[in-house]
Amino acid sequence: MEATLKNVTVTMDDALLQRARVAAAREGKSLSRFVAETVERRIGQPMTQPEAIERFLAGPLMNLTDENGKAPPRDALNE
Repeated sequence: MEATLKNVTVTMDDALLQRARVAAAREGKSLSRFVAETVERRIGQPMTQPEAIERFLAGPLMNLTDENGKAPPRDALNE
């Protein structure tokens, strides 16, 4: 599925804009592509559902036991 591209307005000072244009030109990219790729690197790619599940399951386990090592009764978990 192809992503829908949207136009955005970005405000920055002249010096930063000039540096961004030079950096984009060095990489042979338009300023738009350069900014989009920079943002994408910063925030990362969205995870697929299997990746999200794997990341969740790899995380720390929740300790559901009390001080005696016993699990709470089912009705207490549902509250």
